[in-house]
Amino acid sequence: MRITVISLAVLALLAVPAFAQDLTIVSKVTRDGGAPETATSYLSSDHLRMAQPDSEVIFDLKSGRMSVLDGKKKTYYIVTKQDFEAMAAKINEQMNSPEMKKAQEQMANMPPEMRQKMEAMMGSMFAFDVQKSGGGRTIAGYKCENWTIKMGQISTTEECMTTELKLPMQLWDTYRSYADSLKSIASAMGPMAKGLANMQEQMKKVKGFPLASSTNVNIMGRKSSSTSEVTSIKSGSIPATAWEIPAGFTQVENPMMKAFAPKR
Repeated sequence: MRITVISLAVLALLAVPAFAQDLTIVSKVTRDGGAPETATSYLSSDHLRMAQPDSEVIFDLKSGRMSVLDGKKKTYYIVTKQDFEAMAAKINEQMNSPEMKKAQEQMANMPPEMRQKMEAMMGSMFAFDVQKSGGGRTIAGYKCENWTIKMGQISTTEECMTTELKLPMQLWDTYRSYADSLKSIASAMGPMAKGLANMQEQMKKVKGFPLASSTNVNIMGRKSSSTSEVTSIKSGSIPATAWEIPAGFTQVENPMMKAFAPKR
């Protein structure tokens, strides 16, 4: 699920315009109904650090490297554009494996009615829809509009997006590169590619930066929820330490790459 969230973050920021000052954004966050906590995000012309309950993502826009931190486990892992390309290659290899071809042949030989039901079931799992839900409010001095983002029966996110905050133009070039990598992964995923391609198209509707967000996830009966709302936004220089991995964190293997590693 965290991989999906990262992908959504990349796609959502593709539409954000340019700005001239660094920003420090403080938010109140909760996870699974727990006590509210404070999270601080930083945005500059060459770095981005986004905080969520128990996790953070640091983007180095110069290198295109992304660090994903787990605050609860005190671990982090690195993701690069090359990692996305490697994952696309692995998925393509798996989609063309003898086992997958056999499964595809079996599905093709099913009675039409049964095949249609299975295709409909897969489609509902990966259906993705983004809609402006109407209304809005003012948060931390900025006006925002309500949006609803649904991923099939898996998750629903309500966000209040503002276009009054303007982010670095450098974000566009770097995130577009990541988006191209995501497209290469989608193209290798056979029947699921259509759903992921639709996700990319739908996310283009979203304009601006989320000042408030509420997400509910249900994966095979395992439910989780999280909320986030900005409490203050300050402009001005950001200390270099904001882009460093905190002391006490241990680097671990990228789970995305581990998932596609050959089984022994």
